[in-house]
Amino acid sequence: MLRFFVLVLVFVCASNAFCQDVKDIYGSVTDDTNTPVSFASVFVKDMNVSTMANENGYFKLSIKPGTYTLVFRFVGYKSVERQIELIESTREDVILSKDSYTLDEVHITEKKEDPANAVIRNIISKRKYLRSTPSYECDVYTKGVQKLMDAPKRILGENVGKTLKLDSNRRGILYQSETQSKLFFRYPERKEIMLASKVAGDNQGFSFNRALDLQINFYDNTIKWAAFGNLQFVSPVADNAFQYYSYQLMGTIIENGLEIEKIKVSPLKKYAPTFSGFIYVIKGDGRLYSVDLYLTDESRINFVDTMHISQHYREVQKTHWLPSDITIRFKGKVLGFEFAGYYTGLYSNYRPNPVFPENFFRDEILRIEPSVNTFDDGWWDESRPVPLTKEEEQNYSDKKDVLKRTESKAYRDSLQREANKFKPVRYALVGQRIENIENNSYWFIYPLHNTVFYNTVEGWGARLRARHVKRYGFKRSLEIEPNLRYGTSSKTTNANVEVTYRVDTLHHASFSFRGGSDFLDLNSRGTVNLFYNTLTTLFEGKNYLKLYRSNFAAFSAQREILDGLMLNVGTEVSRRIPMRNSSFSSIFDRTAKMITSNNPLDPATEEDVFPINNAFSIEAKLSYTYGQKYTTRPDGKIYEPARYPTLMVNYRKGIPGAFNSAVNYDFFAIDLFQDKISAGLWGYSSFYISAGKFLNSKSLFYPDMRHFTGNQTAIYNPLFPNFHFLDFYAYTTNDRYIEAHYEHNFAGKFLSKVPLIRKLKLEEIVGGAVLAQPVTNYQEAYIGLQRLVFRIDYGLSWTPDKKVYQAFRFFYGF
Repeated sequence: MLRFFVLVLVFVCASNAFCQDVKDIYGSVTDDTNTPVSFASVFVKDMNVSTMANENGYFKLSIKPGTYTLVFRFVGYKSVERQIELIESTREDVILSKDSYTLDEVHITEKKEDPANAVIRNIISKRKYLRSTPSYECDVYTKGVQKLMDAPKRILGENVGKTLKLDSNRRGILYQSETQSKLFFRYPERKEIMLASKVAGDNQGFSFNRALDLQINFYDNTIKWAAFGNLQFVSPVADNAFQYYSYQLMGTIIENGLEIEKIKVSPLKKYAPTFSGFIYVIKGDGRLYSVDLYLTDESRINFVDTMHISQHYREVQKTHWLPSDITIRFKGKVLGFEFAGYYTGLYSNYRPNPVFPENFFRDEILRIEPSVNTFDDGWWDESRPVPLTKEEEQNYSDKKDVLKRTESKAYRDSLQREANKFKPVRYALVGQRIENIENNSYWFIYPLHNTVFYNTVEGWGARLRARHVKRYGFKRSLEIEPNLRYGTSSKTTNANVEVTYRVDTLHHASFSFRGGSDFLDLNSRGTVNLFYNTLTTLFEGKNYLKLYRSNFAAFSAQREILDGLMLNVGTEVSRRIPMRNSSFSSIFDRTAKMITSNNPLDPATEEDVFPINNAFSIEAKLSYTYGQKYTTRPDGKIYEPARYPTLMVNYRKGIPGAFNSAVNYDFFAIDLFQDKISAGLWGYSSFYISAGKFLNSKSLFYPDMRHFTGNQTAIYNPLFPNFHFLDFYAYTTNDRYIEAHYEHNFAGKFLSKVPLIRKLKLEEIVGGAVLAQPVTNYQEAYIGLQRLVFRIDYGLSWTPDKKVYQAFRFFYGF
């Protein structure tokens, strides 16, 4: 902690001291046609000082008076050096000409290949050495801008321009943010400490920019980035690059005393996970000098149509070549929204081979310091190395004006009234949110389809639910969720409330209480929701949902004990009452005859599935994820995707006698699971294994047994690890069991090779699951296709008696 404090102190003091005795070199970088060269690299020769031009080609470099040689470069242009004697702030406009590479005449025949191939082989032979650069730490400035270029006028009755604060042409900047960070690297580990953050329109917000996300290393075999979704792309210098690319030497040029080779990179096949563009290589050395690569729709990227990556490298202390800057530009169109933007990172003040404290790279990969959003506009004007464009300056100003207006209670009240207006379409589909800005809280009323329902136990009914959230600073919040439910046929009213107090988001610590009465699913893992059960009952005569009534009081608490080690404990006392059908309605007479009783074990009779009883139980769960990486923010801790499986131990005890409890059992289970295990270009896998046993089953009832997440409907939830075809209730056990699931997503590996179909960007899925227990066993296997939020599976299941069931399963959702 002391290291972080000293780091921030030195950062602020050095910035202030530096700014007191510096002058500016500023100007524009354009090409021969006076077109701005966006994001051109600008650095001081033989010094560890650099900047880059903004989107409009304007640059500013703050440095102490003296004599310097400035180098201006950008991929595709000839570098320019300027000798500057800096006494006072000086303007220096630079024109970059398109590069003109010389190429010796080469006759390429079947026996004589393009000279570029030898260059690529040389890089590949040194790839592992070049990839594992020496340890270093450096300063990183990032900026991210996302713009809306066009949008529909209305969505779900909402005025898009007004809601997103766009101009009259429905254009505007949706997100704009800058950060200043320290980056630490020791192959293969990385760590970032964010010291300053600025977000347009939110002076208390924390930037989503991360220097870590801009760490793209083309010496790796595959390039994986969060924006690519599930896909990975083959590097042009990967070990197997010749299976994916063809190369053409465009020529050589002398820059800064180095002979640079320009190589054109082209995919061998369309719709392969590959880049197009150019790479620039230091001749004979095998090092990348710069890259200018792009991905298009043919590369099967999602959400965007084009993504352009420009990266420059520079020599540090005459011993290492490290990234000097990177810019990622993108544009796309989704559902009528046309957007564009960029993320850029500037690296400076490299310090090779530092000594890191023990366990410095252990689990935390990013720390956002509490003081990041305390720096004012004046500090940013002096410290930002890349100037803002006029549009970006105006966006900061406009959103700052809006923030000032929110200081007025009258203005806040007007915003609140507008936001809280009741809109029937919005309420029916997504619910109604009622803000209280002064109190830092809100109410959310659940939508209509979660309110009105029908089932055979209650008949037609209404479930009135709302959630109240009150925040106390960054780390504490209180959530209260009251629930009122009435059934017209059963003539029963249930009321309950759930209260959750989150006391420490840094350690995921919280306390929860639930109390009242409710109709609960006999399968505690859940079956179908009330809305879908309403549809299947009325239109198909399939009343899947089986209910019982419970009067209950429960308490639970959880906390992260150590990094990756989570403890959850709870206790509950309840009175459980079996229920019978009280309504048999269906739209069609023939389907009404298919309605079954509320007893899933004997659906043909109205016998109770268990007697009225009281139950008192305690439960404890302990989960551990080895090497769990995380981000520490002032408002809490965010886990990164786990690199290793999670182990969970669960113990539940039914205690007889207390509160007239009639249960007496001991249940123990061990789970091992991991989601999205990368398989490189072959996609990713997920698995889940669970084994458990009732060590003591002297007295327990159907709700106490071990249940499984089955499915019997065509529309299903593909949340892993749910079964596709397992009966909701038939496989419940009071003995021992073993459950296993496996699923692999090939991320379009095969269908990308099929003409026409590959344009759909479908992802192939295969999977299966098994359940073994003393009464009977169960297996299933399936194949599927997925595109974003849409998925269709076809599979079959079978049991030891050879009974086979096969069907399609569908899913859609946002």
